[in-house]
Amino acid sequence: MSHTFNDTEKLMLRHRLVSFLVLFIIFVSTNVFAIDDIGPKKNLFKIDEIQIEGIKKVEKEAILERVHSRKGMMLDNYLLRKDIQRIYGLKYFEWVESHHRKVKGKDILIFKVKEKPIVTSIIFEGNDEIDEDDLTSQLKTKSFSILDINTIKLDLSALQKFYEEKGFYLASVDYELRNRNSENLDLVFKIREYEKVLVKQISFFGNKAFSDDEIKGIMETREESLFSFMSGSGNFKEFNFNIDIERIKDFYKTKGYLLVNVGTPDITVSEDRKWVFISIKVNEGPLFTVRDITFQGEVLFTEDELHTKLQLKSDENYSEALLRQDVQMLTEMYQDKGYAFANVLRTLHPVPGENKVDVEFSFEKGKIAYFGKIVVKGNTKTRDKVIRRELKIHEGTMFSGSNLRLSKENVNRLGFFEPGSVVFNTVSPQGRDDVLDVEIQVKERNTGQISLGAGYSTATGAFLQASIAQNNFRGLGQNLSFSLNIADSNKTFNVGFTEPYLFDTKWTAGGDIFVTSNSQSTSYDYKRKGFDVRVGYPIFDYTRLFV
Repeated sequence: MSHTFNDTEKLMLRHRLVSFLVLFIIFVSTNVFAIDDIGPKKNLFKIDEIQIEGIKKVEKEAILERVHSRKGMMLDNYLLRKDIQRIYGLKYFEWVESHHRKVKGKDILIFKVKEKPIVTSIIFEGNDEIDEDDLTSQLKTKSFSILDINTIKLDLSALQKFYEEKGFYLASVDYELRNRNSENLDLVFKIREYEKVLVKQISFFGNKAFSDDEIKGIMETREESLFSFMSGSGNFKEFNFNIDIERIKDFYKTKGYLLVNVGTPDITVSEDRKWVFISIKVNEGPLFTVRDITFQGEVLFTEDELHTKLQLKSDENYSEALLRQDVQMLTEMYQDKGYAFANVLRTLHPVPGENKVDVEFSFEKGKIAYFGKIVVKGNTKTRDKVIRRELKIHEGTMFSGSNLRLSKENVNRLGFFEPGSVVFNTVSPQGRDDVLDVEIQVKERNTGQISLGAGYSTATGAFLQASIAQNNFRGLGQNLSFSLNIADSNKTFNVGFTEPYLFDTKWTAGGDIFVTSNSQSTSYDYKRKGFDVRVGYPIFDYTRLFV
């Protein structure tokens, strides 16, 4: 006998089924939480002593400092549970147990632990192309450290990324733990490098305003070429490629294509796993021009002053790069008035139905601030005054954003420090939000040069050349140079010295002493001995006149 359900019966049946499922889920959830529930708080016993059992390498004090249980306290089930979690959280132990032992009337709380093994050594297998020292530098796990699986998993990711950055896009990294004994083991990273993956072809679809070659020109990822083995170009590095996608977007927006969309790249690996083919779809969108530029908020300058300073102009193509420069310039205009915390916001309003955009700048000036202490750090050789005399900022003066930027550029221009190592940090001292201390961090570089050469020619016979130069002599920014050229018939000797700030003034002074002798000619020979003196003074910020 069959029965056909009508719509009402179907609906009632569905409601009953849903109700049953809800009750079932509630029942299961209640039982799950009940497993984790340790019940109401119960006092267990008063602690007369705490002992740790099972430790061999970890100090007892390291555990006792972590737990909250103390001698003389009443131990309850909640405190005990938390202490076990705290000990386990040290990541030194495979398991932790608690026990109660009564000895001669004393209640002793005992924590029993089993220590994790020690990583005695780290071994790499299969790394034919990359040096072991380079791989070790990527690891957080160190030899003779306690085993931590979570840290090893982070190391796997770091090694994988490192291989990708080196062009081994298909490399795989795994690990193995090899027991030496119950307490020590070797950590083995098993690597399959495969061949470096080279970019065979990069193709673009949908680009009309710019050719493939123009877009490829801004990318760091390049196609393999005849000289790739020398330059390293053509290697596929995922990190660099992801940055290239952002470069393409920025390139289009700088050229006025505000709504550009770069699709997810299609990356195909050849069957022999040696080549990568990349396809990138570009939806350019329309070319936008700037209609109106307006200013809102706490405006300190007239509109004419602001419009004159802007590089972005009405009725010209929109440019993301120019907009960024304008935001920086407007911020510095406010900071040069002392408003160190000035904030310039920009908002874009596309004009409906037109390929135009309105640009709105909004200003929040904050409060006026002054420069506090100026401290130089990291200059192990260069004297403080060599750096300070390049500064456009001074303690106690009103804050200036452009002077702060110029000061950093001047210090960089000295050439005494590693590229990118000069950092100007500003921080307000406690309780003084109208003062900004400046901490200048630098990293010294090698400023000395030595060259030595020797050879033979039919014209001069055997010869020897040598030169020594020090651009930061005695750490005072002085320049000292020495050169020597000796041949059978020609000898030259020169010593030069330059003091860029004579007696800590703006005057520059220097000179050379030279000796030259030449007897190469059969009819005559000559000798020159002498010196020269030069003096200079700045006539503009970056121009000196020498005599």
